Amino acid sequence: MSIHLQTVAFAALAAAHGHTTYEQQAGATGLGIGTIHRLRSGAPASSTSVAAICSAYGVEFADIFVISTPAVTAAAA
Repeated sequence: MSIHLQTVAFAALAAAHGHTTYEQQAGATGLGIGTIHRLRSGAPASSTSVAAICSAYGVEFADIFVISTPAVTAAAA
């Protein structure tokens, strides 16, 4: 199980605050530019990243994050 940023929702939220670049989003959240880039590219989010983004933009977890579970393949079942 992992947590992933809903990139479209996050981009809209950040843009609504005038944060359209990785640099602006990093500055608003206190996260590194590389972390923002990884999250927007689909990498799993840490609890620290989730807390920083939710706090910075005043949103709930479910507004911009989703919990993903690994797909079960026929061979593993």
